[in-house]
Amino acid sequence: MATDPSMQELVFLGLFMAALATGWYLGRREAIKVRFLVEPHGSAIDRHYFIGLNYLLNEQPDEAIETFIRALEVNPETVETHIAIGRLFCQRGDVERAIKVHQNLLARPNLTLEQGDRVQFELARDYLTVGMYPRAERLLDELITKQSPMRADALVDLVRIHERERDWEQAVQVGQKLASERPAFAATLAHYHCELACTAQRRRDWKQERLHLDDALRANPANVRAILMLAELEAQQSKYRECVQWLYQLAETDADFVPQALPLARRCADNGALDLSGYLDKVIGQAKKPPIAIVLERADEIKKHSGMPDASRYIVAQLQAEPSLRGLIYLIDLHKSAVEPRGRENLLVLRGIIEALVSDAHQYRCATCGFSARQLHWQCPTCHGWSTIRPLKGHQVT
Repeated sequence: MATDPSMQELVFLGLFMAALATGWYLGRREAIKVRFLVEPHGSAIDRHYFIGLNYLLNEQPDEAIETFIRALEVNPETVETHIAIGRLFCQRGDVERAIKVHQNLLARPNLTLEQGDRVQFELARDYLTVGMYPRAERLLDELITKQSPMRADALVDLVRIHERERDWEQAVQVGQKLASERPAFAATLAHYHCELACTAQRRRDWKQERLHLDDALRANPANVRAILMLAELEAQQSKYRECVQWLYQLAETDADFVPQALPLARRCADNGALDLSGYLDKVIGQAKKPPIAIVLERADEIKKHSGMPDASRYIVAQLQAEPSLRGLIYLIDLHKSAVEPRGRENLLVLRGIIEALVSDAHQYRCATCGFSARQLHWQCPTCHGWSTIRPLKGHQVT
C-alpha cells in the first residue's frame, strides 16, 4: 500500500520533534547545571522554540526545523540527538541537510574521541548515500587506520564501496580484514575471489583462475560457486576424473545445486569417468526432497538401460511421493506414443497447458528479500546479498 506523502511528513516531524524535545531537555539541564541560564523561563532558547513552534503550526516545516536546530546546543549530552536528527534527514531523503548537520557537529571541539568517530561514520554514510564514494572512502579509511571502535562498521561500508565499483582486488583486501573481525563475512569474501576468477577466465588465464578459486574455498569451503567453477575448469582441460571429484564434493556440500552441474556430469559419463546412475542415486539418497531435474535425469538412465516401463514406474513412484508438473510432462511424453490417436490428442492438449504453467514459474528465490527468478544469481539483484538466492526447496511444481 502506498504511503500518503503528507502522512510521511507528519511521521518525520513527529520523530524529529521527539528527538528535539529530548535534546532540548538534556541541553537545558546541562546549561542550568553549569549556570549558563540565569533566567531559564525567559531564555533565548525558549524564544527559539516558540518561534519554531509557530512555523510548525503555520505549516512551514523547513523553517521550523532550522529554528529548532539553531536552538539546540551541542554539548556531550546532546550529541546523540544531533546524530539522530542527521540520520532522520538522511532517511527522509534530505541528504544535503544531513551532511550539513553532521559536518557542523564534527567541527565542534568538545566532542569525545568516541563521539567524533560516531559523527565521522555518519557523515561517511551520508556521502555513501549520494554516491560521493571518494569522500566516504577517505573518512572510512581514517576510522579503520586509527583502530576506532567503529572499525568493523567502517570496514562493512568500505567493502560495499569497492563492491559497487566492482573493484574486486580492493574488495578482497578490505574483506579479509572484515572477515577477521566478523567471521560470517567469509561467505561473501569467497564470492569476491570468484569474481576475480571470472576476470581471469575471460582472459583465458586458467592458472590464475584456479588460484582465485582455491582462495575462495579457503575463505569458505562450502562455496558452491567455486566448486562448480573448478569442476568446469577441469572439464575444460579434459581432466574428467578431477571434475568428477568436484561433482561429488558438490553433492556433499549442497545437493540442491547439482542440477547446475548436470551437463558436466553427462560429459564425464560420456568420457567414462563417471557412473552417472550411481552419482544420481547418491544425490537422491542424500536429499530429503531431491531436485526434480535429478529425478528426471535418473529416469532417463533407467529408460536407457531398462526400458520405458521401468522408467514409467520410477516416475509414478516419485510423483506419488512428491507431485511435480515437470514430472507429469515427462510421464506424458513416455506414454503418448502408446496411446490411440484420440487419447494422444487429449494428452498433448493437457501437456500444452502444463507446459504453460511451468514456463511462468520461478525456480529460484532470495531467502533474504524474497526476490524470485527463473535463473540463478550468485548476488541478489534486489538486496545485493551473496549466496542468498537458492533453488526453491522442495519446489516440485516445475
